Amino acid sequence: MHMLLPERAGTMSPAGVADAYAWPETDSPWVRAVMVATADGAARSPQGRSGEISSAGDRLVFETIRGLSDVILVGADTFRRESYGPVRPQPGLEKRRRDLGMADAPRLAVVTASGDLNPAAGAFVSSPERPLLLVPKSLPVERRATLDPVAEIVEAGESTVDLAQAIEALAGRGMIRIACEGGPRLLGALTAAGLMDELCLTVTPLLSGGSYAGVPVPRIMAGAELPDSPRGLQLHHVIEDAGTLFLSYRTS
Repeated sequence: MHMLLPERAGTMSPAGVADAYAWPETDSPWVRAVMVATADGAARSPQGRSGEISSAGDRLVFETIRGLSDVILVGADTFRRESYGPVRPQPGLEKRRRDLGMADAPRLAVVTASGDLNPAAGAFVSSPERPLLLVPKSLPVERRATLDPVAEIVEAGESTVDLAQAIEALAGRGMIRIACEGGPRLLGALTAAGLMDELCLTVTPLLSGGSYAGVPVPRIMAGAELPDSPRGLQLHHVIEDAGTLFLSYRTS
């Protein structure tokens, strides 16, 4: 793994990767989207999982960003599709977290309007700390009763999840380093609302083609319209590993 921009560097150790993905020094929430795509823009494999278009280098970057975050933010569809398990401390990052006064491991936060989640999922039954569920006030009572024993339910919005309120609720709990792992609809909604600060995009040397069984391939964003499209970004860094590019773009 080599840094290409802002300056060229030799082979990067895991500690060097952690340095490259250190969070900005700020007292405000910083939402860092973490996504992977093929060279022609597919966000998932034909089997519907992002891990199948990933690589060893991508997994290192992914785990490093996770390991340096306060909270991992994910939409319910991605939580189910990717079979999220418990969030554990990331080996090699313990001292960095202690020096920053962080908890031993990040917390998981799932955005769901319906509460259609399996309370027996590994993320609920085996996480060191109960996941957060970011829900609207209209969450059905029966779903609330099922999930309340295994998660901390946080209301944000009336009939749908208000993402600005959700981010504010996380920040109010001291969670300002927010790693958003998608999916495309959540990322699209965060971007449209002006809540995304950084996009960490892995571009893998793979081609997916125009469709999967006649269905257009999914991109890293979907759903919400971007009112000022195309919106400009600033390139922060470029890292390369065996043909895979790791791009960090910031909104300002």
